[in-house]
Amino acid sequence: MRYLGVSRAELYSPNRVSGDTAVFRAVASELERHGHEVICINEQELKSIPDGIGGVFHMARSREALEVLSQAKVPVTNTVQAVLNCARAAQTRLLKGSGLIPESMICPTSGVPGGWSLYPCWIKRPDSHAVDRDDVQFIQNAAELEAAMRGFAERGIRECVLQDHAKGWLVKFYGVKGIGLTDCYAATAKDGKFGLEEHNDMPDAACVDMDALTAAADRASGILGVDVYGGDAVVGREGEITIIDFNDWPSFRTCTVGAAQQIAELIMKKWK
Repeated sequence: MRYLGVSRAELYSPNRVSGDTAVFRAVASELERHGHEVICINEQELKSIPDGIGGVFHMARSREALEVLSQAKVPVTNTVQAVLNCARAAQTRLLKGSGLIPESMICPTSGVPGGWSLYPCWIKRPDSHAVDRDDVQFIQNAAELEAAMRGFAERGIRECVLQDHAKGWLVKFYGVKGIGLTDCYAATAKDGKFGLEEHNDMPDAACVDMDALTAAADRASGILGVDVYGGDAVVGREGEITIIDFNDWPSFRTCTVGAAQQIAELIMKKWK
């Protein structure tokens, strides 16, 4: 089989370039180890699907690359729709009412909505994952929220996601469809892209329920249609699991080799 692998542009890997590159290369190497040919390009180079390609795996995020991938006549992992479903506003709409995420609202950046009174909270850019420090901000009161919304509007961002702050300690998780979680770990400020984890409680590994975390991640991946995924979840004092972010194909930085083997197996099964 001849596969096309499309790596992520650095713009979409803030402080994660090496990790994203490592897992992408590891998956390509694993497919080659199984006797397959792999052509690798960056999403900025993707203009069309080459002839003779039997399948595509990718970490692309740009509109241009996703448009090309949407025209593919072969299986694509993750699907373009799955990637779009992981944008902040899209995943909020899809997961709202599931009991998996905190109270959330999608609203214009023209002013603080009258129906919002939950503080502290978070404001998030709606159309992508964070590529800039100001794309996700911790907000303590209405005045801070108004200022943050004004900043979004000045940047040309007309909509935002507001999300109640889930109290508890933060865990980062990685998973693959059909296998479950490949790893999870307690997160601190040094583990994040921009240090925002400092607003969560100190980790308490004694109160995590791995079955509950796995079940929550499986449900979210099913709703969003994402096969290769990761995310952030808050573990409350009673052990309750709340997902605060869900991502298509993260870095798998604590489990690169094992995850690459499982991702390659998933990719190969699609073409059997």
